[in-house]
Amino acid sequence: MEVTAQIHETHAVLKLDGRLDAYGSKNLEEAVKGLLNASHQRLIIFDMSGLSYLSSAGIRVLLATYKAQNTVGQKLYLAGLHGYCEQVLNMTGFSGQLPTATDVASVLQTEGIRSPRACEWSEPFAAAASGGTLRHSPWSKDPGEIRVLGHIEDVLYSRVTLDNVHSKRFSETEYSIGLGALGAEPGDYMPLFGEMITIGGAMVWLPTDGHDTPDYLIPKTDTGEVSIRTGFNVSLHGDFNDLFLFESDDKGATLAEIYRDLFAWAKRQRPDFKGGLEVTLRAEMKSVYGSGVLFSTIAENAPKNGEMITHPDNFAKWFEIDQKPRYKHVTGLITGVGIDLSSDLSRYDSERLGACFYINPGNKGATDQMLHNHGVFFKSQPFPKEPGNLHDEIQQVIDEGEFVDMRHLLDDCVVQRALIGVSAIQQFVADPEGRPVKG
Repeated sequence: MEVTAQIHETHAVLKLDGRLDAYGSKNLEEAVKGLLNASHQRLIIFDMSGLSYLSSAGIRVLLATYKAQNTVGQKLYLAGLHGYCEQVLNMTGFSGQLPTATDVASVLQTEGIRSPRACEWSEPFAAAASGGTLRHSPWSKDPGEIRVLGHIEDVLYSRVTLDNVHSKRFSETEYSIGLGALGAEPGDYMPLFGEMITIGGAMVWLPTDGHDTPDYLIPKTDTGEVSIRTGFNVSLHGDFNDLFLFESDDKGATLAEIYRDLFAWAKRQRPDFKGGLEVTLRAEMKSVYGSGVLFSTIAENAPKNGEMITHPDNFAKWFEIDQKPRYKHVTGLITGVGIDLSSDLSRYDSERLGACFYINPGNKGATDQMLHNHGVFFKSQPFPKEPGNLHDEIQQVIDEGEFVDMRHLLDDCVVQRALIGVSAIQQFVADPEGRPVKG
């Protein structure tokens, strides 16, 4: 019997081909022993689609591996079991003890794991606005959808109440930005609502407690017992349509320039482009310019003059705006949405579209686009030599990086190099997943 192992960060696939008899079980036992000794923290999938024979000796190895996985809180699946081997498992009475699946892909889908994929990069082409180069790789045909919970005006007028606060599970906000906090009771989170981002399974937010120190939570599993509390949230539903590899000279390029290049590309290459993009970056940052609200935008904190917190009379009190780089040469994970104002935006729901964006007086005020981005930053990590799956690259930064900060980002943040995921937004819709905290 031949055993072929594919080891990934989250899981391992052992493909079994041939006869899992007494002799073959010894080969499998050695392969499993080496895997378990290397790490007890991976889901194990036995791909049995190429197996033609199964004996009690082989079942014994499968059961022992299953028990070892249970001991460390991990799982095991038998995938692709069929024909004679399936009949043997049924006859011996073990079919109900060992989890099975039709194939490896169905296991990964059940466990919320994406299959590793390789990028098919184009030749570099010039990016006019940023002055750098872009390489493109198609990724997914998922129709991009932005789900909107609440309205940005509730934030801008500081009128968030418990009536419009919702809870969302971590798994429902893989890539999102907004106003949020963590806590069990309203008194724990309402007074501390601040800028937030969810990315790569992590929720990072900037409590408005006067300490200017972000807090974060990175769950290993989403049990549903701890939820994100939010009065306003904008999240991507669906996978990225396209990946880009951006590279520039020492000068770098601003977020505004990179968005402008992506808009231009989408106009040329995507017939389904309606004017909006969701953009996520794993970036090498030359400089970071951020902003953030200083007070929770709940009703009791509303400005006495009744104007927005961005009004000239209120802005200096309510916002911290970086006049010089807050950080230089850090690794950034950034996600956000942007609209090209020269496009016909009438194909979108105007109310939902308007709920996402606002004019931040700290920005220099581009007239051709409007952007809303948040970012979380880590001490500089080496940029991958062969960038691939953006989801995996983001997860690696979160797992291995040394956390630095989180901010709402200004458009003049400077990027030197980035792996970028882009989704052409087909619609802005009300978020069906948010659960009201009250009632």
